[in-house]
Amino acid sequence: MIEPEELIYGKNAVLSYLERADEGVSSEFELLRAALRKDSGSAAEDDAEDIDGLEKEIRIRLKELHKQTGQTLDLPSIRQLEHVPSVKVNKIMLATGAEHDGRVEKIKALARQQKIPIQSVDRRKLDQIAGPQRRHQGVVAMISPAEMWKLDTFLQKMVLDRISREMAGKTMAGYMVAVLDGIEDPHNLGAIIRVAEASGVKAILIPQRRAAGLTGTVAKISAGAVASMPVVRVSNLVQALETLKKYGFWVAALDLDAQQFYTEADLLVPLVVVIGSEGKGVGRLIKEHCDMLVKIPMLGKTESLNASVAAGIFFYEVVRQCRLQGI
Repeated sequence: MIEPEELIYGKNAVLSYLERADEGVSSEFELLRAALRKDSGSAAEDDAEDIDGLEKEIRIRLKELHKQTGQTLDLPSIRQLEHVPSVKVNKIMLATGAEHDGRVEKIKALARQQKIPIQSVDRRKLDQIAGPQRRHQGVVAMISPAEMWKLDTFLQKMVLDRISREMAGKTMAGYMVAVLDGIEDPHNLGAIIRVAEASGVKAILIPQRRAAGLTGTVAKISAGAVASMPVVRVSNLVQALETLKKYGFWVAALDLDAQQFYTEADLLVPLVVVIGSEGKGVGRLIKEHCDMLVKIPMLGKTESLNASVAAGIFFYEVVRQCRLQGI
């Protein structure tokens, strides 16, 4: 039997994933394109010409950024930075003779658009593939869960985001990256990805060891958000934090023993949010490389919150502070 971690099952889960995967390039890329057209007064509809113009402008601004920060980053073709889903769908199986509603028709249309094969199979086979405890509703997607972003690729996208914001007269305040230290439960990872995407987090960094991978369970629990959230796997979290600091990020970790409440911290900076596991929390070495430690008040007998709940509370505090300042 196929392992459940290689599957996304159920109409809503499969449809959510396909819809997010179909969104294409990031909003920051579109912001950059719009800003460049505004600066040049161009209304060009030729995509190739548009991208060539973007790359030329980016090269100029990268030189300026290097003078300001001392950091050098080689930016590849913009075409290479257009978003590719972290979890690819290899095939979609639909139960033969099942009642098809609007969701199924949308799944078929998106599958054709994304060139994903569709196979009609007997419902009993889907029962066997998904397992007796899972309600597949006659729809199962088979996935390849291995792909993750490299840190250099995300840094290139981040610099692209920064340039696009500068061209639009905006700052990097409120630009969030999440770092997960010791999150091994795929349900927790999926829930964190879901709330991170909803609150505007730009990427999630996870370590090579002691971390859940991108599986079908993660994709389902994330409600498809994994399709549009860059998940970056790094070999050393401490080194990754120090690299992000060089690009202007501040690092904040949730810690039960912190002296400061999360609502008391000024979070209107390019921010790395470190979330630890429910049992051990953030590791000692990671905390030593943080700029601030903050805590969520625990007023009852419960000692700690679920990692995804804590992450959501912190992410939305950043959103709240940004809204108060009109960012």
